[in-house]
Amino acid sequence: MCTRTGWVLGYSAWEHFTKLHPELGYKSGRMNFHNFLRLYRDHLKQADVIRLAKRQFWVAHEERFCAVAFDCATGAAAQP
Repeated sequence: MCTRTGWVLGYSAWEHFTKLHPELGYKSGRMNFHNFLRLYRDHLKQADVIRLAKRQFWVAHEERFCAVAFDCATGAAAQP
């Protein structure tokens, strides 16, 4: 059996991120996740924390996503 632990649907990782960092003011929800991706998709892909599955939906490594998304949100990551 082949499994990759830690990978979840992208918006699930987003939900976890918004609960973990309420101080950033982001809201949960699929559209808010996609709005965040509009700004930081390239950086998140380059850091290998999100991947496009079946050319239609995003999967994310839940733990790594939170760290990289925090860097993006606080300006520690390269600006888009």
